[in-house]
Amino acid sequence: MNIIKRYLGLLFVKLLTLSIGTGAIHAQSIGEKNVYSPSNKLIVAHQDATGVIKMRMDNMKSIGAEIKKIGAMIRGKRPFDGSQIAAASERIIGYGYKFKKLFPEGTGKDPSQASQKIWTDWGGFTFAMNKMVRAATILAESGRAGNVGQVKASYRALGKSCGGCHRVYRVKKKRRR
Repeated sequence: MNIIKRYLGLLFVKLLTLSIGTGAIHAQSIGEKNVYSPSNKLIVAHQDATGVIKMRMDNMKSIGAEIKKIGAMIRGKRPFDGSQIAAASERIIGYGYKFKKLFPEGTGKDPSQASQKIWTDWGGFTFAMNKMVRAATILAESGRAGNVGQVKASYRALGKSCGGCHRVYRVKKKRRR
């Protein structure tokens, strides 16, 4: 009898593990890119975010995805295509123009990573966002011109504008141990 109970217990654990893994596969198959499944746990990043906080987190993720596309071309992992760089940069510009509407006062609470400094230094934050839009505009123009050297320089400038804003206006991420 104990052998049967033990076998059923192991079978249950295996089926549970399989169903959790299937959930992660399903989440990835429907386009959810922020799925993490260590130790058979399904975790979706920013799952508690709603409303304007979710919209701005999604915008940030989209900007990051566009920057990765451009970076892959600059690093030679994808063929250089100035028109694709220009198009990705134009999308970044579009996201940048939306940001003022995505940071209404009082939306800096969990799960947001927005620092309260955004609202106490709105002028500095707006300047930083405009700097990102300018850097993306120069990158788009460089891509359209097909100037590889200028694309690389303007890509670095865009990265510096993003990093500068994140250092000042984003809550520090907790390091995993």
